[in-house]
Amino acid sequence: MAKQPQPRIEIISTGTEILQGLYPDTNAQWLSQQLAGLGLSVAGHAAVGDSQEDLERLLEGMIRRCDVVIISGGLGPTVDDVNRYAIARAYGCELVEDEQAVQHIRDRFARRGLPFVENNRVQALVPRGAQVLYNDWGTAPGFILENDNGRAVLIALPGPPRELQPMFDRWVRPWLLERYRLDTKLTTLTLHTIDLPESQINAAIADLFRADPDVYVGLLAAGGKVDIRLTARGFDEMTIERKLSGFRRQIEARIGAESIYGCDDASLESVVGDLLRSRNLRIAVAESCTGGLIAARLTNVAGASSFLLEGFVTYSNESKTARLGVDPNLIAQHGAVSRPVARAMAEGVLRVSGADLGLAVTGIAGPTGWTPEKPIGIVFVALAWGNDSTVIERRFLGSRNENRAYSANVALDLVRRHLLHRGGKT
Repeated sequence: MAKQPQPRIEIISTGTEILQGLYPDTNAQWLSQQLAGLGLSVAGHAAVGDSQEDLERLLEGMIRRCDVVIISGGLGPTVDDVNRYAIARAYGCELVEDEQAVQHIRDRFARRGLPFVENNRVQALVPRGAQVLYNDWGTAPGFILENDNGRAVLIALPGPPRELQPMFDRWVRPWLLERYRLDTKLTTLTLHTIDLPESQINAAIADLFRADPDVYVGLLAAGGKVDIRLTARGFDEMTIERKLSGFRRQIEARIGAESIYGCDDASLESVVGDLLRSRNLRIAVAESCTGGLIAARLTNVAGASSFLLEGFVTYSNESKTARLGVDPNLIAQHGAVSRPVARAMAEGVLRVSGADLGLAVTGIAGPTGWTPEKPIGIVFVALAWGNDSTVIERRFLGSRNENRAYSANVALDLVRRHLLHRGGKT
């Protein structure tokens, strides 16, 4: 098959819940990332509710200006699953029942010990002549509809990400690679930074945004962290990797390698967990304003029992005294949100747990409980080890939940930096 020119691709996400703002459109985001990795650009995203008329109207314009349209959702058995009907009308084709899809649905119900309900047969209706994409992760099949009347190829996939993503990998990715014989490749490297404002990073690497036409540099700030996203285009993986490595070295030299806590799929908690595990250290946590968020983050990491000993949510003054041994006179003198109390909490959780590291956080998340001396967003984070300890202060300007999330990030990062500097047993 001859190589095809770069296609115009647009994505449609269907579901009234998306338009109501109840759920984010993660399918379009994920599909765009996968297409970019193949060297294919997405020209546009659209979302439409569960209305056959609205979807038909959207399709009529899109399938005439595009080469490929990918649509997710609306293939289930309920009355609001209208995609198959809208697609059939837009393309002027008949829907037919695919016998293999019906049997697949029957088998899936049987494996779950559930009776087959006849209205599920509607999921096996596909446009005549379409390539059926059988679904091993759910019931509704997808399909690829090609035609010779100048309209876009239509790729229909189920809406649940747990079905859409493996179906794209099994069926759609190979089809696109075969269809367009792609020579160029796109590879993305995301550097995760913390404790540096976006404006400072932008100033430090401003010239890199235009340094190489084959490397796109972007910044994304969220949750007190900034991601530096590098996307490189090339004809071979070696060239791409060389470009990405060169950009990474320049960025590390300008903002400091320690400010980059990980890349791509690495999370702050997974990096901290790996450091603790590699050094054979265990940590215990005492939390006040974060209410268990730090411990929850650490237990997101598989095998966390090897490095997380225990956690305390010592929200009240009484619990700080009873569980951690914090002197009530210290609280009375300095207040629960203070540098001395944070240190006492960290030293207390270290002592009562027998861990190698004791981490503690106390602060005012808001919107109440503040004073002119201690405003909303003030947080003290302490780390204790051996006979030593340290305390840092931060002030955040977010909402209650944002301030709690920021505090958890700062606490985890304090542990990370401590381990980078001190290495093994403390």
